[in-house]
Amino acid sequence: MDLEEQLRQTYAERLGELDPAGGDIGAARRTGERLRMRRRAAVGATAVAVLAVALGATMAGSDRLSGGPSHTTGDWRELPAAPLSPRANAQAVWTGAELLVVGGEERPCPPGADCAVGDDGLRDAAAYDPQTDTWRRVADAPVAVGPGDRLVAAGGEVVLRNWREDGSDWFTYDPGADDWSRIPGVPDGIGDLPSAIGPTVYAMVGHRVARFAVHRSDWTLLPPDPIEPALAQRTVTATDVGPVVTGVESTQPHDGSVPALIHADVWNGSRWRRLAPSEQLANNAWTWTGTRMVDPEPFTLDGGEVDGWGRSYSMGGTLDPVAGSWGPLPEALVNAPQGDDRGWGVSAAGGPWIAVLGQAYDDSTGRVYRLDRPSGAPEWGSAASWADGRLVVVGGASQGDDVSGMTLTNRAWLWTP
Repeated sequence: MDLEEQLRQTYAERLGELDPAGGDIGAARRTGERLRMRRRAAVGATAVAVLAVALGATMAGSDRLSGGPSHTTGDWRELPAAPLSPRANAQAVWTGAELLVVGGEERPCPPGADCAVGDDGLRDAAAYDPQTDTWRRVADAPVAVGPGDRLVAAGGEVVLRNWREDGSDWFTYDPGADDWSRIPGVPDGIGDLPSAIGPTVYAMVGHRVARFAVHRSDWTLLPPDPIEPALAQRTVTATDVGPVVTGVESTQPHDGSVPALIHADVWNGSRWRRLAPSEQLANNAWTWTGTRMVDPEPFTLDGGEVDGWGRSYSMGGTLDPVAGSWGPLPEALVNAPQGDDRGWGVSAAGGPWIAVLGQAYDDSTGRVYRLDRPSGAPEWGSAASWADGRLVVVGGASQGDDVSGMTLTNRAWLWTP
């Protein structure tokens, strides 16, 4: 599951089940996160606008300043088509040498439609080598892989978290051996947003952080976080300085009467410490860029009912866990064109690069690029991954009113800044 899928789940799922009177933004996010991608709804700015209305909140642009050139474009070139059937909503990840593409759907539910997924998904997989500009078929995944699942690269291998109605199954893929293996000893109640750095994968297990050592294939639980007030709505992000757990204070009201601001606790290998509080609303889309954490959500909320919180709060931003400092997103990312004026809505994160909501952002330079959709490319449902500063996009669908009206593809493209 990529960044935009996280944003989609945060804002677009089960909108019809929200209680507008309560205004509980945190509950809405948790509800959306629990619902895996079995139903699809409107995405991007439209979905955020719907949620804002449902929760009695509004969106506003940012008046913050930041540097860096903005809204330049890079170059697309079409790659050889993947040796897979046309499909949408596959998962993709960069292994360090190849792009691995797994699964997807041949009968996906169109964005904006209220329908159930028409099949159980696909298992076949392929790998693309940018050095030779060639694809190869690789071993099928042991389970069907679709939009509710997640791939993370760790220590030269790939970890698959596969969603189930009653939990999840976890597997590793070894590119050298071209072999999938089930991960043993997965802790009960493990969360579904793993985060990896080097050969280590982290995930939440209730209020604890679980650590999976890929090369040893074993799990350990970090010591409990004793800091009070405890954090709720926890997610974990792997960083060079240790895992960072973000969430909101469990003691504050979460009925929408006050903004649910995000806090962070950092594990340094021997103890937990809490950073200074942020001025950012809680969200689940953090990624480690090599020097800091970035949540690319570009919108703000003000509490509704004519600025109910007295000001607007950002839903995205940056965090330096070493200095303990929070910061804003680049202005060009926050105030991007909306609606049809945006670029191609593919999304991925890798190293300093983030693609989300029609733009590419390089956190090492602050540059923001518009991702125009190349000629012949599908409108939605493409798998995307960064490959050493280049964006590879595979498959997808062109819009139709229903499944029979869609056109799927197995074509692929590469973007360079």
